[in-house]
Amino acid sequence: MKKIFILFGLLLGHLVYAQNKKPNIVFIYIDDMGWADLGCYGNTYHESPAIDAFAKQGIRYTNAYAPAPVCSPARAGVFSGMYPAKLGITDWMPGHWRPYEKKLAVINRTQYLPLEIETFGEALKDAGYKTGYFGKWHLGDDEEHFVDKQGFDDVVMYQGGGRHYKLSDKFYPKQEIDDEVYLTDALTDYSCDFLERNKDEQFLLVISHFAVHIPLQAPDSLVQHFEEKPKTMPVNNPLYGGMIKSLDNNVKVVLDKLDELGLSENTFVVLYSDNGGLYQPYDLKYLEFCGNMPVTSNAPLRGEKGNLYEGGVRVPMMARWPGKISPNTVSNTSVSGIDLFPTFLELAGVKKGNRPLDGQSLVATFSGKDVNHQRPLYWHYPVFHHGDPASSVRMGDYKLIKNYVTEEVELYNLSDDIGEQNNLSDTHKKMKKKMLKSLETHLDKVKADLPTDNPNFDQEKRLEWGVHPDKHEKKANK
Repeated sequence: MKKIFILFGLLLGHLVYAQNKKPNIVFIYIDDMGWADLGCYGNTYHESPAIDAFAKQGIRYTNAYAPAPVCSPARAGVFSGMYPAKLGITDWMPGHWRPYEKKLAVINRTQYLPLEIETFGEALKDAGYKTGYFGKWHLGDDEEHFVDKQGFDDVVMYQGGGRHYKLSDKFYPKQEIDDEVYLTDALTDYSCDFLERNKDEQFLLVISHFAVHIPLQAPDSLVQHFEEKPKTMPVNNPLYGGMIKSLDNNVKVVLDKLDELGLSENTFVVLYSDNGGLYQPYDLKYLEFCGNMPVTSNAPLRGEKGNLYEGGVRVPMMARWPGKISPNTVSNTSVSGIDLFPTFLELAGVKKGNRPLDGQSLVATFSGKDVNHQRPLYWHYPVFHHGDPASSVRMGDYKLIKNYVTEEVELYNLSDDIGEQNNLSDTHKKMKKKMLKSLETHLDKVKADLPTDNPNFDQEKRLEWGVHPDKHEKKANK
């Protein structure tokens, strides 16, 4: 009888331990992947069987958003859990510049994520997690502000863009790597090695891919496959198709490694993109980096990376946590990348405390129920890129966009106009007034910087691109 009680106690203790054990966290962060780029979101030209299968194993979000329509401010929002405007980081680093426009675009307050801003890497490291980061950072080009200063101890950081091969001079710390190695493969290898070395530890792993950002480069065999494949979508770029397929193959490698190490059951995995898909470069002279054709289509969404229409900010997002998230769950709740920090805190059993987080934990959405439907989400993109400087808010089914150059205000009902074609600002004046007030109150609260009148405005030269002032300053300081 005594043995039975001992065995029962051990079993009960094991069950309690299993229920209370904090999950490992793997964050797969994609660069420039559009909302409509994957099979599970309706794409019939690209091939993403591993990611599609992963989406069925857990939850897929249909209304997931990036905090900004370009990388640096979006990433600042994700890693800090705060709106980028609050941080004063509203453009990619250093940014675009149009010196003769009617308005002067806002310049980032800092060209790095300040060290005093806590990242979720620091929060989870303090909670006992082993932290690893492999890939793109783009939140500071000087070593003082690299990702290993922001809570990540095991780091191979990809510095800058320009290519997906010949990588030896692109990594920090420096790596000796053959010129033929493809960047997506290399980051997966580093990540799997981290998993091997930390399989017996509690860990946070960020795999921050440079794919599928231009220049479009992929293994020849994959490109040839898509060159020969029937064209079924509004845009069918074989180079981009090859990059999506390579990325999908590498996601499978990581998921298989988790299975191999017996880690899948206690690992929360989330896959997400930093902004919407690119249709074509803002300056058409860069089309050569895309195979001289458009990159991708975000249809049925309007717009693309670099503006505040849905195509610029709505992104694919999915997560898996066996036993905690039921398979084939779909959530229509509007969520944002700023929600990942508080989500990771809750998963790790860490209290929010007095952290100035703007996001909300996603754990309540794991059931698939639409929660907090009227919660507003805000964007502030006061620069020229694939459109004019603008700010935006989504509240329930409605979305409002304010243009700082034309002063036009657009209002759309996304529930029946996902393509943002029917501007309701003249017919839904009460909703327009309500949402505009909400947006302006938010911008005032976060002390957002706004575009100013340009004393050098030149109507004939307004569309010319210039060198960003911070680039001039950087050259002068060298």
